[in-house]
Amino acid sequence: MKRRERGFTLIELLVVITILTIGLLGISGLFVAGSVSAAKSERMNLARNLALKEMERLRSAGFSGCTVNPDIFASSEGYQILQQNPDGTGEVSFSTPNLPPGSQGLIEISHYQSGAGYYPNLKDIVVTVTWPGGGVTGGRVVLHTLIANRP
Repeated sequence: MKRRERGFTLIELLVVITILTIGLLGISGLFVAGSVSAAKSERMNLARNLALKEMERLRSAGFSGCTVNPDIFASSEGYQILQQNPDGTGEVSFSTPNLPPGSQGLIEISHYQSGAGYYPNLKDIVVTVTWPGGGVTGGRVVLHTLIANRP
């Protein structure tokens, strides 16, 4: 009998290459998932900052400044009045820079209503920022507050 020569057979090399390929494909899937998660996180952070900016603008304006009219929401500043009611309530859209095309910012101003009744001295403010995305990268941020008319 001859002594076996040292080294790997072709079959052993093919098995090792197959195992390495499967492992590398699994790891590359993690990189894809990580980049999708990072993109969604970045968009969510941008949308949250835009919504916070609008909410703080309305809070600092106070009860009387939370009125849907062109003097407060000027089109030159990126606002568009979608609905304007006689009592100063309604809906206003705002621009969403740095978010994907098709993104939308929306401010809804109404008087607070509950099961106990209608409160004309309490405004209900909802600021929503939505953005499109394929699959899991789209999303929405919603902020909600009440602003009272203090004498």
